[in-house]
Amino acid sequence: MKKRFIHFFITVIMAIVMFSVTALKSRGNIIQIESLDYSDNHYNSLLKKCVESKNRMLKHERLEKYTAPVIYRYTLKPYEDIWTIIAKTSLNIDTIATLNRIDFIGMIKEGVTVYLPDTLGLFFDLTSTNKDALSEKYNVKEENILIIDDPINTEQKLYFAPEVELSFLERSFLKGVVFHSPLMGIESSKFGNRVDPFINEIAFHGGVDIAAEEGKSVRASRHGKVIFAGKSNGYGNLVIIQHELGYYTLYGHLKEIKVEKGKLVETGQEIGTVGSSGRSTGPHLHFEIRRYNKKLNPDDIPFLLQHK
Repeated sequence: MKKRFIHFFITVIMAIVMFSVTALKSRGNIIQIESLDYSDNHYNSLLKKCVESKNRMLKHERLEKYTAPVIYRYTLKPYEDIWTIIAKTSLNIDTIATLNRIDFIGMIKEGVTVYLPDTLGLFFDLTSTNKDALSEKYNVKEENILIIDDPINTEQKLYFAPEVELSFLERSFLKGVVFHSPLMGIESSKFGNRVDPFINEIAFHGGVDIAAEEGKSVRASRHGKVIFAGKSNGYGNLVIIQHELGYYTLYGHLKEIKVEKGKLVETGQEIGTVGSSGRSTGPHLHFEIRRYNKKLNPDDIPFLLQHK
C-alpha cells in the first residue's frame, strides 16, 4: 500500500511538472539563463536546439512543420558581447538582432539583457509586413510563418520566419561596416543625455559631436542621395543623405556646403567643411545616423569614430 502511494505521489508530481513546462511554453513565458556554460541546464537546452536548427540551415533542410520557439533571457556579463553569445549558442546575428530590435551589434554589451530563441530565424513586427510578403521574400510556406508573443513588449505580437537569413546588405548595416567616419577629430560630445551648453540643463543629444579645425573637409559616411542641403534652425548649415533600407546620415554646423539637394554622392566624397553655424559653441561636426524617424547611436558601431 505504501509503495502504491509513493508511486501515485511521484506520478502526480511529474504530471504537475510536465503541465507547468507545457504551460510555460504555451503562455510564451521567458526562461532565465544565469550563465552561458554547461552548469546551467537552461543553457544546455538552448544550445541543443540551436545547434539542431543551425545544422538544418547548413544542410538546407527544413522541417515540415515548425512550432513557436522557446525564448530565453540572458544578461551579459563583463567582457561579453554579441560574439560571445554567437560562439556559445550557435545563434547568428540575424536572429539576435531581429528579436531584440538592435540597430548595430555594438548595442549588445556588458550589462545588457537580451532574448534568445531556441530556433534560428527572423522576427518582424506585425505592423511592418505581412505573411504574403515574408513568404515570397524568404521562400517560406505561409503556414510556417508563426505569430508569437513579443518578449520585449508583451502587448505586441511578432511574425517569426524560421531558419531564414537577412540579406548580405541588411547584415552589413547591422555590423556597421557600411559606414565610414565622416571626419577625423576629437569626439567632444556623445549620443544621449548630456548637459546642454546653452541652457545648462540635461537634454537629449541625438548624435555625436566631432571637434576639428574650422574648414576641414567633412565627407559622406556612405554613398546615397542628398535630400537636404541648406540652413536648418539649430543645425545651422546641414546636409542630409538618404541611404538604403531607411537609413539617413546628417551633417550639421557646417561652414560650407559643397553638395546640392538631389545629387548622388559617393562614400568619402567631400560634402562640406567643419564650421560653427547654428546652435554651436565652436568648430565641430554634429553627426547623426537615423533609421526612418529613429536616431541611432554612432558609438554602437565599433571603431567608426575612433580617430587615427
